Amino acid sequence: MDEIENATISFRQRVLAFWHLFLEQEYEIRYLLNSLEDFEAADKLLGGLLATVFQHPVFLLRKQEEYYQLEVSADGDISRLYGLNYWRMQAPSAIEEQWDILVGKLPVEDPTQVEVRMEGLSIRADEIEVWPLFEPGGRLGLEYYSLEMLQLKPDMAYTLFCTMLEQCIGELCLMTNIAYINMLEAANFEEPLLLSELADFIADWQLAGQLPPQNDPLGLYSDYEMTEQDGMWELRKDIRSGNVSAAALPVLNCYYAQVDYLFWEQAEEGLIWGFLFYSGAGLTAEQRMHVCNGLEEDLNRIAAREQGVGECVGIAVGLEYMYLDCVCYDWDAFLEIAAQLLQSYGALYQIQTGGFSQLYKGGQTIKLL
Repeated sequence: MDEIENATISFRQRVLAFWHLFLEQEYEIRYLLNSLEDFEAADKLLGGLLATVFQHPVFLLRKQEEYYQLEVSADGDISRLYGLNYWRMQAPSAIEEQWDILVGKLPVEDPTQVEVRMEGLSIRADEIEVWPLFEPGGRLGLEYYSLEMLQLKPDMAYTLFCTMLEQCIGELCLMTNIAYINMLEAANFEEPLLLSELADFIADWQLAGQLPPQNDPLGLYSDYEMTEQDGMWELRKDIRSGNVSAAALPVLNCYYAQVDYLFWEQAEEGLIWGFLFYSGAGLTAEQRMHVCNGLEEDLNRIAAREQGVGECVGIAVGLEYMYLDCVCYDWDAFLEIAAQLLQSYGALYQIQTGGFSQLYKGGQTIKLL
């Protein structure tokens, strides 16, 4: 299949095809693990299946005593969690007894055993001092000190610490709870934690209600404000405030930075980021928000829960337009639902202008009103 044909297949179609193939071939994977103990062949077979959905799948296959575990990672890109979560939610119930399908790298069982050897240095998680700092948005900043890491180049030290941090607390916990990381050149005067103790620290504060109760980055939303821009009547340049999923924020940031690699990386897998917009001209502020909230509720009810073709991940208020940020697992099907809903609200509130645009600079814009 050439690249042009491949790009026309929606993410939803890819996911459904994967699970159909997995049902046909998962017995062979289990046979390779059980009878032959050939993990390399099992990884190769499973990697080929995953590549029908994801261009560069990062995964780990485990055989437990009574079941099998497939762990697929976002590989540090929080925006990929929407696609991965959708993929996991479509897993057929027929595999539940024998397979545990997970999104995000799990923490190690014993963080005190996390150790990295590099450039003649031995760096252990139970020797790295950390100071968690509570941020206003309910997440943690993290300062750390390691004499051994100070001997490395800063970018190497940062990468190494992030790797060890992920091993200690897990990928989803890191994405959910850690707002930033900062290496100190000298130890803090306050009593530190050890990196190997951080997972327990986070769990305790989750139970106390001071951190998100679940390690679910898709449940985190961020408010933002924007200042006046030149050409403010262009789409999104009139935005003054908004609220968006933390997992969608990197795509939004790329849009404003006028870089489109995140959009196209996922578009090549059939997953499309975009935004629905409509003019607020002639509407009161109350009406503008009523339409926006109604569209968001209806989109998530019909497109997400009933048909599984996309969902709304944020809203924004502009001087001229209102916006709903969306992720589409089936672009054509989602666009049809969005058009019907916008036209319905448009007729009720006499909205004259509205459409849908892909979320990158110069992206395709489709007129719906």
